Amino acid sequence: MKQVILNKAEVYQNEYFILESIDKLPKSNSEKVIVTVKQWLENSTILKQKKYIGIKLNSDESINFVKKDINYFKIIQFNFLTFKDGRPFSEAKKLRVEFKFKNEIRASGHILPDQYIFLLRCGFNSVEIESAKKKYWLDCLKMDSGLYYQP
Repeated sequence: MKQVILNKAEVYQNEYFILESIDKLPKSNSEKVIVTVKQWLENSTILKQKKYIGIKLNSDESINFVKKDINYFKIIQFNFLTFKDGRPFSEAKKLRVEFKFKNEIRASGHILPDQYIFLLRCGFNSVEIESAKKKYWLDCLKMDSGLYYQP
């Protein structure tokens, strides 16, 4: 299935690719690469030399694994293992407030269109979705009245 990136109402193609193995790390410094936590922990010396490096965390992984290296990442992508796991919402908020992370935070995996508004409110910039479903996602975004109903 073809994937696209939504950044609020803007739709574009993904410029980053997930690195399958460290052996396939491009020599070019202009390639945009996302690595796993394991790849980062095992190869951070090499990866820190890349200009466009990102990290992908599953929803059951904490950003604390890479806290000391946070400024190396141009993008942090949270992969939701299930739509019922809300931990990445808290992790994104922590990135913005506690760690002062200014770069892109992206959601991927098992996310529902009606969660899009809340992702944005927690600090996510973008979400990776199936291209065929972008209309549903954009419709959910349009329904946001901007009101917060918390006591």
